[in-house]
Amino acid sequence: MNSIFRKTCFLSYKYLFIVVIILVLLSCKRKKGNNTDDVIISQTNKLEYESKLNWIGHWLGEDRREFLIRETGNEFEFRNQEIEVNLKFPQELIGNRESEAQADYVIKLINSPIPEYDVVWLEGGIYQIVATKIGDPYWGEKHLVDFSGNPIFNNGHKDFIINNPHYKNQMGGIFAGAFMEGYYYALWYNKEVANSIGITIKDFGMTYDDFLQYIKAVYSYNKRSNQKVAAIFESSDWIMTSILFQNLYISLINKKSPDEQMYKNALNKALQAFEELGKYKPLVSSYNKNRWYDTRQAPLNNQSLFYIHGTWMYSHWRGIDEEKMKKMVPVELPVFRKTNHYLGGYLSSFAVLKNAPNRDNAVKFMLFWCRPSIAEKWVRYTKNPTGLKGNIASSEIGGDVFEVFQSTISEKYGSNVSFSQDASYLGGISTPDNSELNTIIIELLDGKITADEAYSQLVKQ
Repeated sequence: MNSIFRKTCFLSYKYLFIVVIILVLLSCKRKKGNNTDDVIISQTNKLEYESKLNWIGHWLGEDRREFLIRETGNEFEFRNQEIEVNLKFPQELIGNRESEAQADYVIKLINSPIPEYDVVWLEGGIYQIVATKIGDPYWGEKHLVDFSGNPIFNNGHKDFIINNPHYKNQMGGIFAGAFMEGYYYALWYNKEVANSIGITIKDFGMTYDDFLQYIKAVYSYNKRSNQKVAAIFESSDWIMTSILFQNLYISLINKKSPDEQMYKNALNKALQAFEELGKYKPLVSSYNKNRWYDTRQAPLNNQSLFYIHGTWMYSHWRGIDEEKMKKMVPVELPVFRKTNHYLGGYLSSFAVLKNAPNRDNAVKFMLFWCRPSIAEKWVRYTKNPTGLKGNIASSEIGGDVFEVFQSTISEKYGSNVSFSQDASYLGGISTPDNSELNTIIIELLDGKITADEAYSQLVKQ
């Protein structure tokens, strides 16, 4: 036993002596190489401007969307240690995340000989605002890097993104950035409110008649209860009952052989349906005063049964109150009859400026997003679809109601997902601007006009 102990101690001292010798040698080498260290530091300072990436991000305060932004920036910086990533959010630069304010900031950057940022937050809606302001729908060709034909970009996306011209047309005919973000529109409902009213909401396959019965149930509940609740929460600056109208309307259109009479019949039936809904006072009384961003937490506080919005609300509400978020359930929008098409879309969120001072770094960064790992994180973190290729099948997702909704809609409709931001879906029988159509929709739900009056306004005889 003592012999073994002495032998162990001898070996320990031997190894300790070797470690000390190595440390001394390394110290001498470092002192001898001080000039080399000075050169490295000098080179780093010299390359400081060239190794930057200035990026305007998105989704500040929106739960794991923000986390993904920061995580990806940190990963890119770690893998490219010569590049320093400088991330700022619109709220930090312009005080808010309003699309029009961001459009103004983008115009400032594209007109600058040396812009402050290389990668900017730029969705299709912001692109269109810029196009209107500067009077050029194809301004992206002049001012944004086009990733069309880039093999890394193409291989990183699902085929329908690359092959369907709709996605290029979001940015004036170019691919300006990765189509990471996908979304579906949903009829969100509050479980606590539904339980109080005593109704069970269909998750999938809801018809207009089902929806009408839910609205009637809220109306009856309010007549007998002191705790009033709105059937539908609505805001003045983002009219989302138009999504319900669009979905009901297109469920009546046979896209293989549509004709003018079919469009007129569908419009008449959708207007009649909204007049019927209006008899039961479905809108929250404050709808004409509500600002969407400022009141988006209202459904969490049991102020309404329904909330019509995109699946991005998952991240918004989790960022506000993760516990209250558990009361909210997304369900499929109601239809008049079954359809193979659903309302939603895919969009790119960021773009690289052609005149970016760190353009090569910015291009490298954009392609860094076009990876399966990003697709998988996006789906897991946000419970939303993505236009990027990933290694997770829809059938592998389904742990909670949010994942079930996303995977079921994905499997049910595949790439047959789109959304019209204007009245073009009416098939040419009427061409109102958005504000005119939204006004008619709200007036029907508020019982101020009839379906016949609305039809006469929309269809010029």
